[in-house]
Amino acid sequence: MPQRTLSSNYHYIKLAITPPCKDAITLRKSIQGGLSQSFGLTSANIYVDILWVASEGAETVIRVSSNEAPKVMAAVVTSTDSPNLSVIKDSPFLPSLCVTTGNRNLGQSST
Repeated sequence: MPQRTLSSNYHYIKLAITPPCKDAITLRKSIQGGLSQSFGLTSANIYVDILWVASEGAETVIRVSSNEAPKVMAAVVTSTDSPNLSVIKDSPFLPSLCVTTGNRNLGQSST
């Protein structure tokens, strides 16, 4: 029997945020600024969906088009905008980002 793979039009990226920021609009602006710096104004309009921001604001998960994921990751790491973002993990399969980090899981608030 032939093996099938699941294809996805989206790519998910888990980012670290320094200094912590809980505001999704500020994060989107930082990503957009990095895209503009690295690839110009046209690329600054890549659709980025902020799916989750940690309650303390130190991590976030974004969703982008699979075709645009390499460009977004390159722009994030080269950006000089604040807050500073860095790639923790990326995957075309969102649940693969739900690994334990420290004493908490993605999506659960720490108490």
